[in-house]
Amino acid sequence: MTARTSGRTPPWQRGFLGHYALSVLGQGPVYAHQLSAQIAARTQGAWSPSPGAIYPAFRSLEARGLVRAERRDGRRIYFITAAGRRHLAQVREARGRWGERFGGSWRLMLDIIGPERRAETGLRRLRQALEMSEALVGGEEELLTASERAALRRSVMAELRGSLRRLGTGGRRS
Repeated sequence: MTARTSGRTPPWQRGFLGHYALSVLGQGPVYAHQLSAQIAARTQGAWSPSPGAIYPAFRSLEARGLVRAERRDGRRIYFITAAGRRHLAQVREARGRWGERFGGSWRLMLDIIGPERRAETGLRRLRQALEMSEALVGGEEELLTASERAALRRSVMAELRGSLRRLGTGGRRS
């Protein structure tokens, strides 16, 4: 399934796609179809960007000097540049601060989706958060050190205990 609106990729996805491409290129060169396949695999098929989304993202990154392309076997392979690495570091730093700045924005999202879908959306978000925590702690990839995994386990368990206590008291803090 490709994410499309009126035949065009929404702007937020184009920006996201470029940043994701930089993060992938930070690990090594990639062909456009490899990037699409990786996104499809990571999203379990929920998003599989088409060439009509991927190539404009790469062209934009290339025009800004963040990536460079070479022809190999008649195809273009993309590499991150030094400027691209610096930009990626800045994006990661800025996005890391978004949680602090927009930490309560989920309340706005609940207002937008309306009361009939709030519980379903909350449960889906909780599942996603738990899946992310599980992947960080026990996934196939070594994303965290042993001490970081232990600290995350303790933190998640403390949060869950607190949330369950609040749910038991109707949301009031005890």
